[in-house]
Amino acid sequence: MRKVTLTLDDATLKRLERLARPRAGNKSFVVREAVRLMAEGEAFEAQRDFQQSMTRALRDVRVGRVLPHREVEQFIRTKRAR
Repeated sequence: MRKVTLTLDDATLKRLERLARPRAGNKSFVVREAVRLMAEGEAFEAQRDFQQSMTRALRDVRVGRVLPHREVEQFIRTKRAR
C-alpha cells in the first residue's frame, strides 16, 4: 500500500473520525471503503446506461427503425469518399 495526503474540511474530518472510531480508528480503511463503494456505484451507472441504450435499440428494432446492413455499409463508404 502507498501513503497519500488528503485535505479535508472540518466537517468531513469529523465524519471520517466518527466512521473510523468503531473500526479501531482506522481512517485509511474508511477512505479505501468509500473509494471502493464510489467506484462500484459509477460502474453500476455505466451498466445502467448501457442497459437503457440496449432497451432503446431493441425498441427501434421492434418498430422497424433500422437499416439493412448493406445500406449502412453503403452510407459509410459514401461518407468516407467525401
